[in-house]
Parts: sequence; C-alpha cells; structure tokens
Amino acid sequence: MGTALSFSRPPESRGSGSAFVGQPEDDEPPRVPRRRRWWLLGVAVVLAAVVAFGNYALIAGQDDRVDVLVLTREVGWGQTIVEGDVGVAKAVPDQPLAFIPVGDKARVVGQVARSILPAGTVLAPGQLSGQPIPGPGERLVGLPVRPGHLPARGLSAGDLVQVTPIAASSGPDVGQAPANTSGPFRARVLGVGPPDSAGAVTVDVVVGTDAAHAATSASAGQVVVVQLGPGE
Repeated sequence: MGTALSFSRPPESRGSGSAFVGQPEDDEPPRVPRRRRWWLLGVAVVLAAVVAFGNYALIAGQDDRVDVLVLTREVGWGQTIVEGDVGVAKAVPDQPLAFIPVGDKARVVGQVARSILPAGTVLAPGQLSGQPIPGPGERLVGLPVRPGHLPARGLSAGDLVQVTPIAASSGPDVGQAPANTSGPFRARVLGVGPPDSAGAVTVDVVVGTDAAHAATSASAGQVVVVQLGPGE
C-alpha cells in the first residue's frame, strides 16, 4: 500500500502574549502621519491678544473722560455768553487741546466771544474774554444802510468791512462824499438789526478812536458797506 499524504494546514506558532501581524495588501496606500499646524495656533493667539488689548484701551479711554463745557448754540463775535448757551459733554483729555472744566461754568457765563463760535464747540480759555465790547479806545456806532448798499448775503458779527459815506440821493451832488466826513473807514460788525418798512437795516459797527469822528458823521447820512477778506 502507498504512503498517506496529509493536506492539513501546518500549525501556527503560538507564543505567550504574541500577536499575529499581517502584511498590508498591495492595493492599500501607505499611511502618512498628520502634521500639526502650529502656526495657525500662533495666529489665533495673537489675534485674541489684539482684541483683548483693544477692548481694554477702549474701556480705559472711557474711564478717563472728563466733563467739559460746550456751546449749545452758535455765538457770534462780541456776544455775551448766557446760562442757556453752555452745556456739558464728555471728552478725553488731550495735551494739545485746551478746554474749560465744568467747574468753571459760573466764570464763563457773562464773558464775550472773541470770534464766531459754532454750536458744539468745546470752550477753551482763548475763545472768551472778560472785556466787554466796545472795549477801551473803541466806539460802537449804528449805521443806517439802505438795500443795495451792503452784500446781498448779509453781514455777520465779526465781519471786517469798509464803510464809505455817500451823499443823499437827490440834488446835483449825487454820489459825492459829504464834505463833513473824512472818507472811507474800516470797522468790525457787531450785529445787524431787522429791516424797516423800506428794507433798510441798522448795522452796528465797532471802530477805533481814529475813526470815531468819521463813523459818527456817517451815521447821520447814507453809507455803502463792503465786506473785506482776510488779511485786507
């Protein structure tokens, strides 16, 4: 009789604590280890720090605000500051910007504006003066001005003007300067009154003592008022 052949699987070796490690199949791609993107984490940390610092600066700036005096309406040159003209607002102190603290409100009321101050202006010491208008060596004169003898846009407090006296509109000397005047003179407008039935207005002007005589003579007649530009 022939020899019997065995077709059984050869026994696997079993070791204590060992594990069978299979080989990867040919069609399975190799595994690449993931890289951690540390730079993204760094950018996120920097952005968070910037936002935190901005919030801190905003809160700190609000805490540093102080109460200052502001104008609630426009005040013209030479006008007196009254109680209703002054309000209170919050502002951050700045070295180049001068302001008047709210505690000095009583001192501000009664002073006069040295220029045209729009509504909302933060009041500063140099904008006001305790000297009334007219001041020493000045005269306040009211000049009657007919329609067409002043700019159509009108005049405002603080405008620098040249006043030229003219003769009456009747007689042979129409357009001639009166003999009792010293010619044109310069003045600063303080205010303009309402028009009368003929459309004429009274323009209050401030002049120095050198032009006081000419302004007084002109107030009794007719004048032409011309607004001058800066530096003229």
